[in-house]
Amino acid sequence: MSVLLLPIVAALTLVPSPQGAPPAAAVPPAPAAAAWPADDAGLSALASQLVNDWMSRTTAPALEAAMQPCFQFVSFQGACDRTGAAQRLAAMGAGSPKVSNVVATRVGDALVVTCLVALTQTADSKSLPADAAPRLGVWQMADGAWKLAAWASLNMPEVRPAPAAPAFAGDAAVSAEGAAMVTRFLGTQHRKELPAFEAMLADGLQVINFKGQKVRKDIERGAEAATIDEPKVADARAARCGDLTVVTCTLTMGQKIGWTKLPADPAPFMAVFQGTGDAAKVIAMANTNKPK
Repeated sequence: MSVLLLPIVAALTLVPSPQGAPPAAAVPPAPAAAAWPADDAGLSALASQLVNDWMSRTTAPALEAAMQPCFQFVSFQGACDRTGAAQRLAAMGAGSPKVSNVVATRVGDALVVTCLVALTQTADSKSLPADAAPRLGVWQMADGAWKLAAWASLNMPEVRPAPAAPAFAGDAAVSAEGAAMVTRFLGTQHRKELPAFEAMLADGLQVINFKGQKVRKDIERGAEAATIDEPKVADARAARCGDLTVVTCTLTMGQKIGWTKLPADPAPFMAVFQGTGDAAKVIAMANTNKPK
């Protein structure tokens, strides 16, 4: 099923200028608004179309063309900005990707998508598992086209190595704010302040972690059942895409969920917030930590 996106263009009204006065300059049209599908089936079709288009891009210029300037990417290796991500993803390759289990939610002007992708890729000259692994993407309409604000991949070796530090500086002030947002959010879970924690979750929240693809109700249940260490955030990088703040960091936060234990080892982490201050809500998360 394909989805046809029709831009909405505001009509212009030309007002005659007074006699003798120069003609009034035409008011430029408003930017095209995203034409959202009318139902869940259409939303899923749009998401599938965007994911398959993204996975089909194999060169750095083609990948970068699909990203917003604020784009961030996170994987087991750590975080990248737009330029670094395009180079890394192109080097990893994307042999015959098979996309499945696409889940799409709309949060404001953001399209949050999780899915499973099976493909052949390499990292540091070593083959990664070809089995299906979770991916997460956040799209917005920018410059008349759907473009990525964030992308996360949980495809990684059986033994996850220590992450590398980010290779880009980012904006220091925005990054400090992003680190504070993540620390505040995860701190409420650590302290079992569950009403405050749940109040920061958007209705359309989607998450990928070692258990796979999760939605808001799964995270609420997990917060009730899990015991987590005090979160320690390092190497935070944050960028703004309209009303979104994309934050990547190295997170040290052990967890115990039933009989499962996540080690208190540094692991790359991503959170995407919508809004600012106390009104900010988390719309997407990716946690690369996993049991040993």
